[in-house]
Amino acid sequence: MKAIILAAGKGARLKPFTDALPKPMLPIGAKPILEIHISYLKKYGFDEVTLTTNYLGGNIIHYFGDGKSLGIKVSYSEESVPLGTAGGVKKAAQGLDSTFVAMVADGLADIDYHALIEFHRKTAALATMVVFEKTLKMPYGLVSLDIDRDNAILGLEEKPGVPLTVNTGITVLEPKSLNYMEEGEFLRMPDLFLRLKEAGEKVVAYQHPGNWVDVGQNIERYLETNQQIMNGEISFSSALSEIIFEGSKREVNDEK
Repeated sequence: MKAIILAAGKGARLKPFTDALPKPMLPIGAKPILEIHISYLKKYGFDEVTLTTNYLGGNIIHYFGDGKSLGIKVSYSEESVPLGTAGGVKKAAQGLDSTFVAMVADGLADIDYHALIEFHRKTAALATMVVFEKTLKMPYGLVSLDIDRDNAILGLEEKPGVPLTVNTGITVLEPKSLNYMEEGEFLRMPDLFLRLKEAGEKVVAYQHPGNWVDVGQNIERYLETNQQIMNGEISFSSALSEIIFEGSKREVNDEK
């Protein structure tokens, strides 16, 4: 299996950290998040990873080289101009002729890639999006009104949690899916899924039953998430936890 990791973004929301490092090289604990992704993919039998690069891409290439130190082949697809998530995947996927995984670098998920790819193949989809059920905590009390009865109050709910299905940025794609794009076209991955859907192709969602966190929203969220992971307040499957804490003095809690 082969994977493409999108690592070309500038990480503007994480300045000034990203003045010196590309966003995917920011650490979770002692390891760059990109290294965590690559090591985790290797655990599931991936033998080649292509990294898209642009902003400070030399840092990434210098760190990973050909991937020999991690026991996996690493290659690079340099974007001279921004192409968007789908555009970057199309450029990086040249030569691929079988099912592959594409993902953004600024999230962490304890995905069972075997189960994910089995689901993708079983559904015979052209593209599969990994989604996660997340509860958004509202900072306000919500009021429901009956506008036909002088705005009579029907109900009050103080700062409720709103369940949402969110896109994790992880996808499984067939090479044919990229035929719906032009060479060099700027396109984001959600727009590619919509384009495939409108063309009558089958696109589906895989509901990830484990854990997922987005660490790239802003500096505060990055620092908070990093601390919560290292303190055990955010937990992942043992396979991912072992990679995150490998070499650390802290014991890995294998339980979710």
